[in-house]
Amino acid sequence: MKSARITRLLPLSLALMLAMFLTACGPSNTVRLLSPAPAVNPVLPAPNAPRVTVVPFTDNRQDTTNLGVRRDGSAFVASDDLAQWVSRGLADELRRQGVQVSYAMDENQARSGNPDYIVTGTVEQAWLREVSATELATSMRATYRLAPRSGRVVKETLNSSQNRSGIPTGGAAEEIMLNSMRELVQPMARKIKAIVDGK
Repeated sequence: MKSARITRLLPLSLALMLAMFLTACGPSNTVRLLSPAPAVNPVLPAPNAPRVTVVPFTDNRQDTTNLGVRRDGSAFVASDDLAQWVSRGLADELRRQGVQVSYAMDENQARSGNPDYIVTGTVEQAWLREVSATELATSMRATYRLAPRSGRVVKETLNSSQNRSGIPTGGAAEEIMLNSMRELVQPMARKIKAIVDGK
């Protein structure tokens, strides 16, 4: 009789332990905004390559403190300035693609360096959602503006989105946010490089 009761309780105990394990291993509410890994073989800019300066983007989200929502209704919050993280990610990607790039803290500082182009922009959306204990989803949208010393300003809005399923880990939210940011800035950098190179 005792062994039958233990046999019935064993699956329930295991299910409860698994649920507790998944909850404990899941992402925390504070999401660290990770920097991309340095390029292994970066493309070096040509000696006479145009100079591009990236300025921190403006955060145009309605709630700049809220990064998303967990299943329990609590908020994901970013550990750092999200718009600056995106603009630094763009500068890194431009450098990786062989653009002669610098980073300035504002447009006045950028102009003082007399670059050939200044990149500014806005972040309109950055959202992280815990869909289930094993699934996270993100969506991001940003607009960049490429202003030459003289001539037409180029402006374009790009989007990215990611879904990640698997065993939850403490770093899952950081990884999916980094991947989503990369997916946003890589085509942005390619478009900017094509214009700067005159293609």
